[in-house]
Amino acid sequence: MCQVSSTEPQGITYYWGADIDGAEPDTLWGLEGYTHAVGFFMGHPSSEIFKHEMQLVDDDKLLRHVQGLASPDYDLKHYDHAGGWFTRDDDPDKCSTDSHVAVCHFFCQKQKRDEVIKILCNFADETKKLQSSGGAVQSCGVLKECNDMTLVTLWLRYVYSCSPQA
Repeated sequence: MCQVSSTEPQGITYYWGADIDGAEPDTLWGLEGYTHAVGFFMGHPSSEIFKHEMQLVDDDKLLRHVQGLASPDYDLKHYDHAGGWFTRDDDPDKCSTDSHVAVCHFFCQKQKRDEVIKILCNFADETKKLQSSGGAVQSCGVLKECNDMTLVTLWLRYVYSCSPQA
């Protein structure tokens, strides 16, 4: 999936993952970032590589209820980057394919959303400061949903280690 995402016009950030805690074993999580909002729409679903990959999804009947791009099994969110960061320049594993991701959705009253964003952006800033000494957090992004004015999402990507030192 990352190889496909990396070919998209104006794409700059892409992470894909599967659920490992068993709650949603058939769910794929993805985050694709673009230099401009038009990047998602500019040729994204009409590109040959996208059509090819979606055909594989349809051929294998991977969507739970209905196959195809109009399927209700897709739960796409459209976000603006509100703060935080997605890649540390000093992260030796920034292109890791086995990082773990926690996605935390915060729902609030519309008039409180800016306050929630500020709190999460402060958290992201403090988290990045802690990583300067070689921490495990690789991304700590704050995303505000463009269509749902009550939703803010925290994207946290990290290196997971089972060793006692972690």
